[in-house]
Amino acid sequence: MEKQKAINNKAPSFYTVGDIQRILGIGRNSAYKLVSGKGFPAFYVGNRIIIPTDHFQTWINQQAEKRKGGGANGK
Repeated sequence: MEKQKAINNKAPSFYTVGDIQRILGIGRNSAYKLVSGKGFPAFYVGNRIIIPTDHFQTWINQQAEKRKGGGANGK
């Protein structure tokens, strides 16, 4: 992600699994499990998993809403 910021000189348009790992403060295995889950906005470009930043933010907001309305376990 750092290279992309340096090239564009603005916020990135996508995240990698490593970015998601750092943003959420989770481990590598948890990050891969999350991005491969149903409903998570990720796709492959070659061997690389890409997560559009705007779709990730929407997903985060949806998860927060589920937690608000779904009780302690969010289901």
